[in-house]
Amino acid sequence: MRHFFQKNAKILFVCFLILFTCTACSSPRAKDGRTKVDQIIASETVQIKKSEVNTTEISNQKLKKKYAKLDDNDMITIQPTSFSEAFDNGWFEGLIVWPLAQLINKVSASTDAGIGILVVTVLIQLLVFALTGKSQMASQRMQEIQPELQAIQNKYRGRTDEASQMKMYRETQALYQKYDIHPFGTILITFIQLPIMMGMYYATIRSYNVLVGSFMGVNLSTTPMEGIQSLNVAIIAIYVLMVVAQLVSFRLPTWLKKRQEEKDHVKKHEYRQENKENNMQSSMNMYMYTMTIMFAFIYLNWPTAMSFYWCVTSLFRIIQNIILHHAMNKVKTA
Repeated sequence: MRHFFQKNAKILFVCFLILFTCTACSSPRAKDGRTKVDQIIASETVQIKKSEVNTTEISNQKLKKKYAKLDDNDMITIQPTSFSEAFDNGWFEGLIVWPLAQLINKVSASTDAGIGILVVTVLIQLLVFALTGKSQMASQRMQEIQPELQAIQNKYRGRTDEASQMKMYRETQALYQKYDIHPFGTILITFIQLPIMMGMYYATIRSYNVLVGSFMGVNLSTTPMEGIQSLNVAIIAIYVLMVVAQLVSFRLPTWLKKRQEEKDHVKKHEYRQENKENNMQSSMNMYMYTMTIMFAFIYLNWPTAMSFYWCVTSLFRIIQNIILHHAMNKVKTA
């Protein structure tokens, strides 16, 4: 573990810096749930009704006084948001939020808000896979080297002295290095995904086309909680599908592995370390279910646009896992 943190200290520092920057960003949503008018990102000069945005919790006092004189049905003009303006508010907003929001705006302009989010989400997931694909392939190799890993552990079984434990650690690390495996690579994947997810949150909340647009008649700025209260079947369906897709994406690798073992008629032997694997699996399951429940509660009060984004993300991962599974098995049988 210490070797891992020493080797990846710079990467982890950048990840923590990104997360710190994300948490430091001001919320684009006001207490009433509406987007603050001065937080909207537009790609062209547009107008929006005062009643559709919040004008009382903005930082610009002159605009605040100006908007206070308007009626709810009066229109407010929104000027295009430039990169320099976004970057002045922080590099996270300039380099991540602004490009995502503008890309959503551009795609949505010729289609609808849902298609804009879908296209941007797929592009993001392809980028994430390009950055973390090696770690995902390594997790597949980890399953294949279990016999060799068990042989090392059996060699030092019952030897609890520090010298023996250090030798076992070195041999284990040499085995990981031989197969180019990074056991803690999933930590980096999580840190990479979190700022991207936060960037998409800010982008979808602040994108003008998402704010005023829809997807197949569904107002994506409405929250699932509002959809449940009004019995909006479409919004409820998107929310439920998001939760189900997330659960399936978490559990799918385990299901695929079990199915492949049954297909190959693999018998479990002692080297499979059933107790250890069960403990690891239980920990992973607890993490997965905790994350799903956490997101389910959070997303109840976030715009449906975010539920739609996470639903598309989970569906993408399901397809990705299936493709990776078949690709790894083809390599094994080649």
